[in-house]
Amino acid sequence: MRLLSIARYVLPGRRQLGVLLTVALAVTAAPEAAVAAVQPVSPTPAPSVAFDGWVYSSTYVGDTAYLGGSFQNAIVNGKKISRKRLAAVNLRTGALLPWAPTANGVVTAMAASGSSLYIGGKFTQVGGSRRGGLASVDQRTGAAGAFNHTVTGGTATAHAMVVAGGRLYLGGQFSYIDGRKASHLAAFKLATGARDTAFPGDADAPVKALAVRGSRLYVGGAFKRLNNVNIVRFGALRLSDGRVDPAFRPAPAYPVWGISLAAGRVFAGQAGPGGRVAGYDTRGKLLWSIVTDGDVQAMGYLNGVVYVGGHYNAACPVPSRTASSWCPTTLIDHKKMTAYNPANGKLLSWDPKSNGVLGVLTISSSTTGSVVTFGGEFTKFNKVTQPYFVVFRS
Repeated sequence: MRLLSIARYVLPGRRQLGVLLTVALAVTAAPEAAVAAVQPVSPTPAPSVAFDGWVYSSTYVGDTAYLGGSFQNAIVNGKKISRKRLAAVNLRTGALLPWAPTANGVVTAMAASGSSLYIGGKFTQVGGSRRGGLASVDQRTGAAGAFNHTVTGGTATAHAMVVAGGRLYLGGQFSYIDGRKASHLAAFKLATGARDTAFPGDADAPVKALAVRGSRLYVGGAFKRLNNVNIVRFGALRLSDGRVDPAFRPAPAYPVWGISLAAGRVFAGQAGPGGRVAGYDTRGKLLWSIVTDGDVQAMGYLNGVVYVGGHYNAACPVPSRTASSWCPTTLIDHKKMTAYNPANGKLLSWDPKSNGVLGVLTISSSTTGSVVTFGGEFTKFNKVTQPYFVVFRS
């Protein structure tokens, strides 16, 4: 089983963190213990490769984690090994794998299907072949595949990718694909690599997160209209025809940067004021909402635990009263990474004690080996140095 979580990110050199609410933080007692059956992975980093630049995107295929980012090298036992913005890691051992394709610009989104790894980002070449921000790479050889599209307009950035039903779905900030209009959302046929214009894709503001379960494509971002329907920041499209599914209408108060799914639950990471994690049922009814003091940028789910990452430094130990109300008690120190009980939204005591400013940009989780990985801008956990990529396991 493979669960994907696609996150918001900030390009290198961009220091704007979005809307933050400055509050006086006081460290209090640990949050109330969660239900005994909810058991997070260990908060101590497992041995693994590190990198010399940010990890923006990740996905799993079996025991392999594929990573994309701005890095130039992997770091193994203190030594640099060339990896130009793409790398693969053995999830069971944390070891760097020999797979080593190259991209000449940051890789910000990825998804896997069959023998291909689909990537999006700010690159113009992959493996020496011209590629205009969208490409595929062979998972075994690292060779650039035939999938080749040029994304333009605005910042022309891919934020999220997901595969389902014979299609690759792309969300981001763009206006055109191969010179044809495409407003922040598009689909491609996996069989041919061609853009699937029969699947409508249109949002009036950037799409930051995508996820698929069952017959739905969940879409999150800053938009207020999705496929010409008034859908605010979070909606679902039917995989069959791309039309908005009217049965899911959560209407969150803040932009959605990350999405994670579990049976009967939909979780959304949101931005400002401060940040927020919300749990919904499959009709979009709010089940709980919990506050952080900075944007939530990535989401993951594994074995009954919701994992969350962002650029926050503190979190509320209990759910807030509504979708927009502030924490009903004092926030507690909890930097960049948190875990929650999905049943009630209560903060778990799991705390790897990460550092950084922008913090976590991507989370991937897999039942294979009960592993959760985080990528981002962090470099340490307590006194353990682990730059930009970390593995946690049970």
